Amino acid sequence: MSEAASGTSTADVVVVGAGIIGAAVFHELADRGLRVTAVDTRRAGSGTTAWCGGVVRCYHDTPSLTDRAVAGWRYFHDFVRHTGVDVPFHTCGFLYVPRADRVEYARAETSRIAAAEVPAEWLPPAEVTRRFGHLLRGECHGAVWEPRSGYLDADRVTRGYLRAGQRKGGRLMEGVEVRGLLRSGERVTGVRTGPGAVHAGTVVLATGAWTPALLSSWGIPHDMWIQAIQVDLRFPSTPLTGHPAYMDDLYDLNGRPDPDSAGVYVGHPTGLRLQDADRHEPADPAHSQSIRKAAGQRLRWMDDSHAGGGLRAPECHAPGTAARVGPLSRDSSLLLATGFNGGGFKMAPWAAAEVADLVTEAAAAPSTSSVPSRDTERRSAR
Repeated sequence: MSEAASGTSTADVVVVGAGIIGAAVFHELADRGLRVTAVDTRRAGSGTTAWCGGVVRCYHDTPSLTDRAVAGWRYFHDFVRHTGVDVPFHTCGFLYVPRADRVEYARAETSRIAAAEVPAEWLPPAEVTRRFGHLLRGECHGAVWEPRSGYLDADRVTRGYLRAGQRKGGRLMEGVEVRGLLRSGERVTGVRTGPGAVHAGTVVLATGAWTPALLSSWGIPHDMWIQAIQVDLRFPSTPLTGHPAYMDDLYDLNGRPDPDSAGVYVGHPTGLRLQDADRHEPADPAHSQSIRKAAGQRLRWMDDSHAGGGLRAPECHAPGTAARVGPLSRDSSLLLATGFNGGGFKMAPWAAAEVADLVTEAAAAPSTSSVPSRDTERRSAR
């Protein structure tokens, strides 16, 4: 019986999850000439990615994260060259306001970003007031300003990655449930899906908020969890001009403008861990009040604004600030690309290149493990 008739298929890599991270990995592997299959239980990009603001900026609190974000910034500014798909980059600028104890680091890191030929400058307090005083109030010890940062439409980017990957030979399976891993001894050899098995030398889990439950259901130890995020849309009473995307560490705020609605998205951490990634709840009115209270201390226009709804979604979180991109153990046949703590969009190009490097390095390395002959399956509760 042929593979097509039996429902089985073979690939070099199978990517589980086709949100922004999975789609980027899918495209990068196909672009490098690998046989890659992406599988998603839903329509690709309809999970947490559908709630994503698509902000692309460079500054981070550690140089390694900054470098990864810079790689994403460059890639997204040239997305059409990489993929053949033109997705507009909305340049609204990005403003980061650090706490007082991080000012010296922020100034030095801004200089390092600028030296890498990415437009960035440190604004002293008086300059912040001069440029953004009509938007901001409250204590400020200076800010990082990235005039060419901004955002892209997350759904269009995700679909663009997938279309480009398919044109380069990749296979996309939407609406297909992954029911378990295939194993040969301790080595992962593919996945079992509803239509049949997909055999592959490497399995990449780019499953976002569903990752903790999947790993637990397969008996694989991990330290990740699901956390709720919420971003509210607020409408200023007077139309605003020049509102940037922003992050404020003093008041724990983040967001970006939404020119189509003349509103501004405002986010503030919920601190709430979730048990179920499948349950998408409406915006919590109590947290909307927390957002308004925190934002009112920084955003001058907040007091006279009115609500326009909100976006509440589950995110995969991990300890620290670095994402989980790489193998969970010495076995490189199962890779993770998740745990971005809400910041995965801008890191997608870096994550895709990192996964592709790991896959090609593993393929080039001689195998020293013994491989028993029989596949086994670990069932998923997903």
